[in-house]
Amino acid sequence: MNEILNYIPSPDLIPIPSHQYIFLFFLVFTLFMHFIFMNLTLGGTILILVSKYISKNMGDNVYDKIAEEIGWLNTFNISLTVTTGVAPLLFLQVLYGQFFYSSSVLLSWKWLFVLLAIILAYYFYYLFKFKPFGLKYTGGRGFIFIVFAAILFLYVALMLVTNTLLSMQPELWKDIYLGKLSVFSAKTLTLRFFHFLFAAIAFSGAFLMLYSKMRKKYSKELSDKMYSLGKYSFLIPTLVQLIVGTWYLFSHPANFYSNPTLILFLVIGIALALYPAFLILMKKENEKIVFGAATLSVLSMVIVRRIIESTYFSKYFDYMSLSVKPQWGIFIIFIILFAALLATLYYLIIKLKYELANK
Repeated sequence: MNEILNYIPSPDLIPIPSHQYIFLFFLVFTLFMHFIFMNLTLGGTILILVSKYISKNMGDNVYDKIAEEIGWLNTFNISLTVTTGVAPLLFLQVLYGQFFYSSSVLLSWKWLFVLLAIILAYYFYYLFKFKPFGLKYTGGRGFIFIVFAAILFLYVALMLVTNTLLSMQPELWKDIYLGKLSVFSAKTLTLRFFHFLFAAIAFSGAFLMLYSKMRKKYSKELSDKMYSLGKYSFLIPTLVQLIVGTWYLFSHPANFYSNPTLILFLVIGIALALYPAFLILMKKENEKIVFGAATLSVLSMVIVRRIIESTYFSKYFDYMSLSVKPQWGIFIIFIILFAALLATLYYLIIKLKYELANK
């Protein structure tokens, strides 16, 4: 243990400007916001591929229209994913910066490429959306660009999962640095990645169910097929998660689950995911209930994730040991600006809902 502690840099000596619990709260809340849009971006990209596959193999051009609509939506979701991803990274830096940046250094160019991958994927989406240079007249209608974007987003997801797990397992750092282990040697990496991926697809499916009903001027055929795609895109990954999620759950040491708060939110998260799946199987689903339950399930799982991460980090570091020197003036300014951001997002959602209902 003492040898491992020697690998971990000392925390920043500059006192943090407010209580640790305040940073912890905003880390969880902003990460929840980020996961909402991240799920829509990654899951939506997979659903475009599924729609294009159905269109090509079943000769149903309606699914081409569904793919175009998801592609149009994701140009906004990508922006919001990047924007909301900045805040949790900054709060993480304050609490566990010495861990996260050490693992980032070990990932080296693979981590640096994440930024370029996001930029390229964003450009590919706009090529798919606007189809310049005569692409709209081609048989594929720019589909290859979504394939490229999907590969890049999956790469970004893999790097984020890898960096997170590597930061929590400093016992691997020395062997990785010496080249004895791969950076992908972090425990539970594969399970966590697929758990992450299936959750993103399921959440996007739940959103697509709701979105199909918001577009009042859709033809009945388009609305019904979009709703059906969303329904099964939520149901199938959720049922698969019964296997992947359970496997992932038991891949952690047993002592991780002695925390009653973790167990509480874990049970809530699972129940919120399975309840709408049960309603769908019973043909009694309601798109608002499905999406609402999926959203709350994401929040519960973000809290579970935070508790698990805290358990890993607690072996080597206690964030409560950070020195605090309150700067309430700056904190008040932050709260005002953060409230303004939430109000702006709420306004945009309401405005979007109104415009979609009349478009």
